[in-house]
Amino acid sequence: MVPADDIETRLERLSNETDTCSLAEFQDKAEDLRSDPGFERAVLQAGALANEKRLITLALLAERDSLCACEIQAALDCTNPTVSHHMDCLLTADLVTSEKRGKWKHYELTDDGRRLVAEVLP
Repeated sequence: MVPADDIETRLERLSNETDTCSLAEFQDKAEDLRSDPGFERAVLQAGALANEKRLITLALLAERDSLCACEIQAALDCTNPTVSHHMDCLLTADLVTSEKRGKWKHYELTDDGRRLVAEVLP
């Protein structure tokens, strides 16, 4: 790992070296990206897709109209709290919706979820 003072020194040099390298310009562009609501959504979706169990769940949901949390639990061979955690990630990323039916929640893909599954999974 590079010590922080080395990074600061390098950044100072970058900002003053040439006209073709402008640290401030890239910092501004990065800030513009961060402030775009679509960027935050993309970060949430990328994080949601970065887990094997969530990808499996999305693939299973793509095959069926909806799945009960108990079906997801059985497919993933994990506990209900674990399923709940993974589904919360997918809900936050707006990849699935949920509906409580009796004691169980049922999940469906959103339009974004269907699009991403089609793009990402074989």
